[in-house]
Amino acid sequence: MQNHVLVVDDEVALCEMLSLYLSHKGFSVTTAHAIEEAMERLEENSFEFSVVILDLNLAGQDGLEVLRFVKGRKPKLPIIIFTGLDVDENLIKKCLADRANGFIRKTDGLDKLFTEVQRHLRK
Repeated sequence: MQNHVLVVDDEVALCEMLSLYLSHKGFSVTTAHAIEEAMERLEENSFEFSVVILDLNLAGQDGLEVLRFVKGRKPKLPIIIFTGLDVDENLIKKCLADRANGFIRKTDGLDKLFTEVQRHLRK
């Protein structure tokens, strides 16, 4: 069975790049560009996601809403925060308190993100 990733980011070009990258790595990918769209994708339940890659700043909306939504319905679904925001310890603690499973900065690169995705799929 192919692993299915949900990428939630308001940057369309980044979603397309991640979709191509992860598809070449053998994943099926669905994208969402806003909180409402992400929640719709998660509610559709036509398939199960293996992992969610989530940006925190979604066109001025708080991506933590998606994190809380997912963990309220599917607490075991791994969520990796993938953000370009300036990150401080308080933000990381807040994400972890809301049960994020990983935290990667966009500047860390795709290989590090891929390693993090694989790490959570092995659990």
